[in-house]
Formats: sequence, structure tokens, C-alpha cells
Amino acid sequence: MEGPSLVILRQEMKRFVGKAVLHAEGNWRGGPEQFIGNRLQWTKTWGKHFLMRIGDVVTRTHFLLWGSYRIDQRKDRSPTLRLNFENGEVNFYSASIKILEEPLDKIYDWRVDVMSRQWDAAYVRKLVRQHPNEYVTDVLLDQKIFAGVGNIIKNEVLFRQKLAPVTKVKDLSRKQLADVVEDAHTYSHLFYRWKKRYVLKKHYRIYHKGTCPECGGKLTTKKLGKRERYTYYCEECQL
Repeated sequence: MEGPSLVILRQEMKRFVGKAVLHAEGNWRGGPEQFIGNRLQWTKTWGKHFLMRIGDVVTRTHFLLWGSYRIDQRKDRSPTLRLNFENGEVNFYSASIKILEEPLDKIYDWRVDVMSRQWDAAYVRKLVRQHPNEYVTDVLLDQKIFAGVGNIIKNEVLFRQKLAPVTKVKDLSRKQLADVVEDAHTYSHLFYRWKKRYVLKKHYRIYHKGTCPECGGKLTTKKLGKRERYTYYCEECQL
């Protein structure tokens, strides 16, 4: 689940903030019962991490590759965590949940979060340049540089910028590097707006597609980079 989706989750959970947890369950080994009777103080996001403070406990939820959530609905399987409030419930599925002990500002650099108001493009460009021999496809998925960017955003940004995914950072011009950084931020916010309107998939130009929307040629699909994530690209248009 990419950063923009977690911002939507945070907004959907606003109605639970200030409410007490009436019941908690799930297969999370941290012990859901510790939340019962405590109030949800706040929720935040950083990249692909969803953060909650319930009572005095701060948790970090990562939905990994296949995780999901449901509000006032349930899947046909046991949740990682279910929280019931007087005005509804939230269910997290296939998620990794961890209790955080340190202050958030010691853990997270908000300047690299593509959905944060503290996003700093100049700082991100500096971080990218520190990885001259890495492929752009890998750098875009590095959460210490582009927190919140996932495989969908990566593929779409590379196509929008007409860059081959195995282009190395050192081979980017100054303008290309700046454009990639800025477009990762821009596209993340477009992703958010489209998903809020339930039209996100209609705007995919290359992700899970077979034909290039520019030249009409057949797209290539390969697992590329050190993370071996599926990459969709046009060998003619992305040079």
C-alpha cells in the first residue's frame, strides 16, 4: 500500500480520534487487548507507515505487499488487528504492526515523505546523488529517499519521464534528476486525488498494461533491480 493510500486511511479514521477502544482482537502477537479502554489520540502517516497513538502506546502499521484495511466491513478471515469504537470499527489485514518506543522525530525524516508538507525536493535530490551507481528503478523504491513511493508510482513516473528503469543515477542529467524527483512528488498527489474519486486505475498509463500508449508497441515486463519488483516499460519510448 503506497503513501497516498495511507493518507486516505488517516482521513477515514478521523471519526475515531478521541474515541475509546471498546473491544480489540486479532492475531497480532503484540496483544490487541492492551488497547481496550484507551482512547485513540491521533493518527499520522510517514511513507508506507500508518502511525497511531492509543493511550500511551504508539504503533506503526506496515501493510507490506498484500495488506489491506476495512472500515465498518470485514473480510472472510481473521484480521491482524481489529479495533471497535462506539461509532464503528477498523480492521487491518496481512499487516506488520510494531510498538514504537522512540519519539517519531528520531525515527522518521519527514523531508523525504512524498505526502508530507515538509517534503524537501532539494534535500531529496541530494540524497539521490549519493547513489550514483544505482538504477533509478531502485532509488525510487528506497523509502529512505522516496518514502511512500511504491511500485505503481515508480512505473508511472519512469514512463512519464521517458526513462529506462535501468538508467543509473550517474547517467542522469541535472534536469532529468530534478524532474524525476519532482514528478515522484507530483504523481503521488495525483494518485491520492484519483484514488479519492475511485478513478485511479483509469489513469494508469503503463502499470499492468500490455501496449505503450505513446507508440503502440508491446511493453516489456520484467523483474528489475535489486528488489526485483515487476517493471513495465517501453523499450522504444523509455531510452
